[in-house]
Amino acid sequence: MTVQPTRSTLPSAAEIRKVVCLMINGIGDIICVTPALQALRARYPDAEISVIVRPHLRALLTDNPYVSRVLSYEVGAAWKRLAYLFRLRREGFDLWVDLHAPTFNTVSSNQRDFLRNALLMWASGARYRLAYGLPPLARHLTHAVPVPNEATLKTENIVDTTVALIDPAARGRYHKFVPTSDADRAWAAHLLPAPSAPRLALFFGSRQAADLWPETHILEFVSLLARHLPNAEIVLIGGEHETGLARRLETALAAPATARFHNLIGKTSFGQTAAVLERCHAFLGTDSGATHIADAVGIPIVALFSSKNYPAIWQPVSTRAVVLNHPVACGPCFKADCPIGNECMQLLSPHEVLDTLLQLIDPPRH
Repeated sequence: MTVQPTRSTLPSAAEIRKVVCLMINGIGDIICVTPALQALRARYPDAEISVIVRPHLRALLTDNPYVSRVLSYEVGAAWKRLAYLFRLRREGFDLWVDLHAPTFNTVSSNQRDFLRNALLMWASGARYRLAYGLPPLARHLTHAVPVPNEATLKTENIVDTTVALIDPAARGRYHKFVPTSDADRAWAAHLLPAPSAPRLALFFGSRQAADLWPETHILEFVSLLARHLPNAEIVLIGGEHETGLARRLETALAAPATARFHNLIGKTSFGQTAAVLERCHAFLGTDSGATHIADAVGIPIVALFSSKNYPAIWQPVSTRAVVLNHPVACGPCFKADCPIGNECMQLLSPHEVLDTLLQLIDPPRH
């Protein structure tokens, strides 16, 4: 059994030449660990810092100034996986950092994922290995960070939990980051010139059905929005799964409003999405990667959260964000798909959401 050193014995900058970080979850997860990557760069300013991500999400980190290289996590046939492990070993990493921080529901439910992470860590051959000391990982670590207690796991934002892995004193010091190029901003400026009325970005998608706002609510909300802000521009962002909803929204809008309706579903890269949001007055979205992009941009946010999890863990960290959530007796359930009608999202009424958004973009003057 490896003796677990304390935080104070983390390797010095002089000892570390190559760092590799593991983060093979989704869009929001990657954005939420960008503050930790900034903290890591501050600790090891001259090291080569690589991050392993899923291939289709490489662009989220490719131009990140705190990251030297982005490596793809490869899966497939057994021989391909074995070859990948050998390639990791040949890299000669000095420090391995597992950025998959525990949350309340992952401490015990994601054992298989953490066992996978332990295998990758072993294959890296890194001299130093840093992660939260979850059971599948702890005995392989040279630097095991204690898992937070239950109360903390229910209330601490994942950004702070991950930053604390690198430097507990850095909580709140660093911010989410999505790389946006000059070309991205030029493209967005051409598409969306300076507005003369409020421009609002909307996102209603999610990979998990439990986080979806009912379509009847969405249609009513957009109708109310067009009535209360007749000159507002509406920018709809999202992936290909939301194309049908976009068509139905456009059909539901009256003719004058459709002229100010920008359907960008499936048409933007991550950088272009961030550039578009920079040109909007506010964002409305569900618990999703898009909401984390808006959080990184720093615009006012209304975030619609189900009660499948504790909202504090994944909510935006910006002080310009308002989270709407209605706790229900059956929550948190930690289920991706609600079998009993998704009451927590049904309770978020279109009028409540609109009132919150209007106050955010035009707060009362005292």
